[in-house]
Amino acid sequence: MISAHVVLIVSLTYFGLLFSVAYYADKRRQAGKSLLSNSMVYSLSLAVYCTSWTFYGSVGRAATSGLEFLPIYLGPTLMAFTWWFVLRKMVRISKEQNIVSIADFISSRYDRSAILGAIVTLFALFGIMPYIALQLKAIAHTLDILSAPMVMPATGLNMLTSQLPPYIDTAFIVALVLGMFGMLFGARTLDSSERHEGLVVAVALESLIKLVAFLAVGIFVTYGLFDGFQDIFQRFFAQFPERHSLFQLGTAQTPYTKWFTLTFLSMMAIMFLPRQFHIMVTENPDENHIKKAMWRFPAYIFLINLFVIPIALGGLILNGGDTAQADYFVLTLPLSSGHPGLALLVFIGGLSASAGMVMVSSVTISTMILNHLIMPVILKMKVPVQDFSGILINLKRLGIIGVVFLGYFYFKIIGDSYALVNMGLISFMAATQFAPAVIGGLYWKRANRKAAATGLLLGFLLWFYTLLIPSFVRSGWLNSDILQNGLFGIELLNC
Repeated sequence: MISAHVVLIVSLTYFGLLFSVAYYADKRRQAGKSLLSNSMVYSLSLAVYCTSWTFYGSVGRAATSGLEFLPIYLGPTLMAFTWWFVLRKMVRISKEQNIVSIADFISSRYDRSAILGAIVTLFALFGIMPYIALQLKAIAHTLDILSAPMVMPATGLNMLTSQLPPYIDTAFIVALVLGMFGMLFGARTLDSSERHEGLVVAVALESLIKLVAFLAVGIFVTYGLFDGFQDIFQRFFAQFPERHSLFQLGTAQTPYTKWFTLTFLSMMAIMFLPRQFHIMVTENPDENHIKKAMWRFPAYIFLINLFVIPIALGGLILNGGDTAQADYFVLTLPLSSGHPGLALLVFIGGLSASAGMVMVSSVTISTMILNHLIMPVILKMKVPVQDFSGILINLKRLGIIGVVFLGYFYFKIIGDSYALVNMGLISFMAATQFAPAVIGGLYWKRANRKAAATGLLLGFLLWFYTLLIPSFVRSGWLNSDILQNGLFGIELLNC
């Protein structure tokens, strides 16, 4: 158990470090000495893809489903081979046409359609809610774990109830802090190019910290609690011979069709999640950085997944096979073995993984809301204002807070009815809906805005009905009849 005051002080110090780094990066840019001129910063910033889903959820997925976690990282690795052709073309087009978001990009490829931009923005807003909720859930639960006494009986780990007062809503506090830092990093001024160098450098630092933290706990579990990879595998198969299927493909639990689907979803997500588009395209200072990112990003993916299976199997061995807290083995293993310092480092790593995603996503979505939902209304109504820029920057700040708290409300509604990975897949599927419109706009001359809008609307309705509604049903907010009998009792509409 670590004192809540210690966790609070360390967290605030860490956020202070991020703000200082972001502030320094902005000052360097103003002085004409941009930190983004270093290709390593760009490559590390792409690792905003690795959120708490990676940091905590991958271990949980490996513990329950074996190799099923790998396609989420195999997809981006495969997609990286296309970046010199696809990503470079997207960067060039965005710079030529001053594009600042994926909604801008899609609308610009279809005659600057305002309706299409609004559709993409609304879809992105709904699609990002589960992903932000995932980050808030991870941070809130790890805060509770750090403040809870841990014991390790002969049968394994046993996590007791958090000692924080019941009136403290950790998820709300986290959402508020991340929203505030999103405003500080991403809405300090109105920049016509929508470049946020301080934010990108802070995200790059976070990527480095979460990698170091994960490697540290991986080495500790593999070579501290056990005698290496071989020892872990031997003890696991000796203790749980019935679970050898975790490392097999083509089984009933992990069929090849599921592997293909997850790989395809992750290939689309790395390109078309709004935050990934923003970091990869909008914030790209030099297209030559893409060459080095093509091998650096896959190398990062490999390193951060190197110890996933050892941690998962080590947690199962020490926990008697119980997977109830598998998502948080990364934190509970060092904490229960008497290494609170390492546990605190892991918490900071997980905080980095979550905070970077929330900040970039909230800034990105708020920009889309401002440009494609609010600005058209203001221009159409011809609202007379004196300080137009002041109003816009405040609207953007409100948008950042609003986006974060939409994720918070989703988290409160869904609660613990979904694992981390399942919540992330909902957002991945939403991002995949953008792929036909983007690729068609890039390579198909006959693509038109009506077809793009129709495809996005149908995709949104299908996504909402088959993924969001079931999540509300499982959380108890909607009647379960719709899952069992279909909408209006139509069995064909069983979701």
